[in-house]
Amino acid sequence: MRVVATIENIRLISGFVRDAVRRLPLTDDVLFDIDLAIEEACANIVQHAYGPDRAGEMEVRVEATEAAIRIMLTDWGQPFEADAPYLVRDMPVEVRAKGGMGLLLVHEMMDSVTRTPATSPGGPNVLTLVKHIAR
Repeated sequence: MRVVATIENIRLISGFVRDAVRRLPLTDDVLFDIDLAIEEACANIVQHAYGPDRAGEMEVRVEATEAAIRIMLTDWGQPFEADAPYLVRDMPVEVRAKGGMGLLLVHEMMDSVTRTPATSPGGPNVLTLVKHIAR
């Protein structure tokens, strides 16, 4: 799926992911984790990769097996490399940058999160989210 990277399209992306994993025996908790991670990750792409004055696209790919779900979010905006403090669970909220909790939530909700920034200007940034399916 490829859409314009807007806050309004995050709901479409969540629906696309849910449709892709519909055949899997997922609990409501797992679906909640995936939905929250998708919303936060997509919001970060919209706000930080492109910003309010720059339009862009986001591509979503889903690979689902009986063991895991892999979601790849690709954008062609500004690469984002998170500093380690964003991922420290017990850092006081006052110390975090405004909006710094989203990345931590994505890491908490998913089993694996990998960022591959563009190697050249205008190249693709890929965020890969993996959720293992418990049996």
